Amino acid sequence: MCRQISYQSSHEVNLKSWFRNLLSNITTMAIMGKRYYGDHINVGDLKQVSVFHDMMDQVFKLMHQPKFGDFLPVLRWFDYGSLHKKLSGLMKRVDKFLEEVIEERRRIGSCDSGILVDKLLALQQDEPEVYTDQIIKGFILTILISGIETPYLTLEWSMSLLLNNPKAMETIKNEINNNVGFNSLVQESDLDKLSYLQNVINESLRLYPTLPLLLSREASEDITIGGYLVPRGTMLMVNAWAIHRDPVLWDQPDMFIPERFYGRVDYKYKMLTFSVGRRGCPGNNLGYRILGLALGTIIQLFEWKKIGMEEVDMTAFYGLSMAKLKPLVALCKPRANITHIL
Repeated sequence: MCRQISYQSSHEVNLKSWFRNLLSNITTMAIMGKRYYGDHINVGDLKQVSVFHDMMDQVFKLMHQPKFGDFLPVLRWFDYGSLHKKLSGLMKRVDKFLEEVIEERRRIGSCDSGILVDKLLALQQDEPEVYTDQIIKGFILTILISGIETPYLTLEWSMSLLLNNPKAMETIKNEINNNVGFNSLVQESDLDKLSYLQNVINESLRLYPTLPLLLSREASEDITIGGYLVPRGTMLMVNAWAIHRDPVLWDQPDMFIPERFYGRVDYKYKMLTFSVGRRGCPGNNLGYRILGLALGTIIQLFEWKKIGMEEVDMTAFYGLSMAKLKPLVALCKPRANITHIL
């Protein structure tokens, strides 16, 4: 996908779409062994690709649709907004698509491929009552949604912040030049040396957590938090966005200051992007690697600028996840001394 951009001179790039396509390809390659975006698509898969594109568009659209019935249950009787009808129709399509994916991998029958579906099908042979097709479909759908949306939104927020703070962008570029050089792309093994890049990702996750409200918790016993008594059985919604901008916990909480993370380890207990403890996101480490590689690579290969003189609009759209209201579009130009490595 980077190669496609490198063929052109300075031009506008819709980074929202680009990041989403990139994360889709990474996720589907890990799960199914296929890409659904870009040039490397088999002709025989074109119909399945079209179904996948439309299906995921609908999934993300309905995820952000308000569910008023959760707050006023009587509205469920009337299917306010036809949400139930839309979801039912969508889930039938999703189920059919996932069934085709499972059957295709079952026919191929490769246990050593490293592809997730193949691994699950191998487990199914040993424990068929545990790893049913329905359970495998649930695994696939969960990873598709969590592995695509939250990382691509984080990349979009990160690039928006960097375009509004060109000195930070230049610092990352110099860090990559000094630690990676001009003859190879950023590799996973390089990430530990790119501390400022990691700081920028952390600061982006702090300011714009893609899940501003964590999954709800139920208090298992009476407990006092911050002077408030929380009775046993209370359902708690953890507001990560508010915690990340709490002036008691952070200096200048509304400012973009990646340097705040230098030499600090205590922030891990104040940053709730991936939650913490036993309920923490199992994709935490993988997520950081993907974010670092994606952001580092496009900064290494291209010069990026805002369109016009105005700041990039940072207005958020609040739904289940926190997305930018206006998709990020930026000017991109290949760096002359680096794109030869593509």
